Amino acid sequence: MSIIDYSPPSKISHFLVSGGGKGITAANAIALAKAYQSRFTLVGRSELIETEPAWAIGLEDEMALKQAAMDHFQSEGQKLTPKDIGREVKHIQSSREIHKTLQAIEIEGGKAEYIQADITNPADLREKLSNLVQEINGLLHGAGALADKFIEDKLEADFDLVYGVKVTGLRNLLDIVPPQQLDYLILFSSVAGFYGNAGQADYSIGNEVLNKLAHHLKLSHPSCQVLSIGWGPWDGGMVTPQLKRILVRRNVPLISLVEGTQALVGLMDEHQDSPQHVIGNPLPFPDRKVKPDLRQYRISRKLSLERNPFLADHVIGGNAVLPTVCAVAWFINSCASLNPGYLFYSISDYRVFKGIVFDDHSPEEYLLELQELEKSTDAIILNGKISSVLPDGNIRFHYQAQVELRKRLPERLMISSFNLSAESPIEGSTLYDSKILFHGPRFQGIRRVLNISETGLTTECLLPNFPAEEMGQFPVNTFNPYLADIHLQSLLIWANSQIGSIGLPLQIAGGIQYHPVPFDITTYATMTVKSSTPHKLVADVTSHDRDGYVFSQVIDAEITLNEKLFGLFQENQLESDPIWI
Repeated sequence: MSIIDYSPPSKISHFLVSGGGKGITAANAIALAKAYQSRFTLVGRSELIETEPAWAIGLEDEMALKQAAMDHFQSEGQKLTPKDIGREVKHIQSSREIHKTLQAIEIEGGKAEYIQADITNPADLREKLSNLVQEINGLLHGAGALADKFIEDKLEADFDLVYGVKVTGLRNLLDIVPPQQLDYLILFSSVAGFYGNAGQADYSIGNEVLNKLAHHLKLSHPSCQVLSIGWGPWDGGMVTPQLKRILVRRNVPLISLVEGTQALVGLMDEHQDSPQHVIGNPLPFPDRKVKPDLRQYRISRKLSLERNPFLADHVIGGNAVLPTVCAVAWFINSCASLNPGYLFYSISDYRVFKGIVFDDHSPEEYLLELQELEKSTDAIILNGKISSVLPDGNIRFHYQAQVELRKRLPERLMISSFNLSAESPIEGSTLYDSKILFHGPRFQGIRRVLNISETGLTTECLLPNFPAEEMGQFPVNTFNPYLADIHLQSLLIWANSQIGSIGLPLQIAGGIQYHPVPFDITTYATMTVKSSTPHKLVADVTSHDRDGYVFSQVIDAEITLNEKLFGLFQENQLESDPIWI
């Protein structure tokens, strides 16, 4: 496939917007009008009333409208139920919102019209759009419908409605407006399609189909700017005041109209390597009844060097070695995936019995055994071990840990004391170049050692993100093992500087995460020595930001020291390059 340089069109002459008369899609259409001063054709199922009935004119309050509607229909001798009255008022309010959208687009420099049509009805849609098709070079598919129910309660009609608007609607639009004539194709997906959401199986499926169609369409039409945006909950639209209170209580941030519309315009104006984007956080899982029985799990897993490209940057003595933080992530991610709605909070009693080395003798398969120790609606504690079977049939244990998941994480702490002054700075590059730190580029996140003393040190860290496919079987979820490794490298630096030795991890008494640590930001690791001998170093490590807000704390991290490791650290390249898959 040839590479086509992308440059945004100087002007989008005509946008077709499904579901654009009201709500969040309307707000984005208004933002696009400000950015491009284009023509907009908004398509929706709601009727646009050109002349309101006399009883509704001048009334804005919903209760006043309902009372006026009741009085009017009673005077006409009609007896309407409260549901009928509500429907009449909603009809008025819906039409008013569409009128406001059209006016706002005109104010921002665009031109706007509204067409009432059902996008799931191809004949109706084609008839209504027949005179406009040739002019359209931008399509925004924002229409959506909800029928939230647990899957056992869903009807076929619920699925057909929700899935039909998202998927069938898009296909009907693209049958009428072929993608080869489009400069922009914008699909409004949802975090429900990326993360899933309770009660929204149909909505999740529909939105994930949009994501996959976006990838296909981008490959087929590389000159078109294709975007599928998985929006989190907005402060408005489908987020009712009741739902907003729940989201706020569960610390799920809402996307403001300003932030969301600016994000859309920003994505459209720059070349995007991937059409799929997620803007927002996972939606909260509803509280579920916790069964009292304590369960056990046995999960087998095949590990290989070829499936994990990052291991090329974690080589000791010519062989790739699984970073201890990846074993920690193995425990954490497995526990979290078994308990959706719970978040990683802490790990304790972590021990390395025999690290995993990828050589000619390493087994292909490993077994993770998990045992629930305690569980409630607020927290779950599990104990785990990772093992493999030796050629003689004996079991070899590699790691053990205890993981605590919580429904809600506590507020971030402030570190009690820290020092960011560059009193004895050491450039991180010199540590990696001299092989005091054996780590390759994906683990070279220490920018500087700011200060070092008999009692500890402080490092300034920044680790750029790298592609998820290079993370292989150890992707970043709520816990980032690659940044955790960067912060723990402070023990190796201190041991070399103060003891003249070097070491490898042995155990961690405890670790708490208050906030996930992202890539591409500057963090600091404050390491405090608890005890040291010529053969062992025990220290606490706190990762935090410049203001002292804590990301995570590691308590009593222990490394075993051995001067023979200096020679092995020098051999930090694989003897032969594997074929990465």
